[in-house]
Amino acid sequence: MVESREVGEHLLSCFDAAYVGLGENAPKLNTDAYVVRVHEMARSFGEIALELREYVGRGEVALQAVIGEVLDRALQRDPSGAMTLFAMALVVGPRLLVSLRDAREQLGPGCELTTICERAAQVTVQQLLQIANATQHQGDIDDADWQEGARSLTKLVESAGNAESFGISR
Repeated sequence: MVESREVGEHLLSCFDAAYVGLGENAPKLNTDAYVVRVHEMARSFGEIALELREYVGRGEVALQAVIGEVLDRALQRDPSGAMTLFAMALVVGPRLLVSLRDAREQLGPGCELTTICERAAQVTVQQLLQIANATQHQGDIDDADWQEGARSLTKLVESAGNAESFGISR
């Protein structure tokens, strides 16, 4: 059985990394609709991070470095914001959902953190749907360099040992 505080700290490291990365990168993007979407996503993930921080209590929790690196690389490769949204929709978001599912299974019902995980999963799914709405009229990006940059984000996460999730413990 895993300690709920350890799980909470790990999930906080993930959601805080998404919050910080999105929040810092949003003003640097140059497509207005994507700037708004990334700001709103940062706010939503920040609310979950705050709830996790309150659950965990005082203390410094290191950010999940690979999430920050993915978001930074996405910005460097594509300042429009399209790659940042790609990264959240197809690289970070799905792994957050699997991590949350795994945490809920480890914690079981009745745990306060399980309720937070359920809310975090709902927020994550909502944000993925909002990305779909924001990009629905965006055509395919046929640029080979852009596509290679997008693939490199997945490779980065996989090489860090996060092929399916960000885990539930350090």
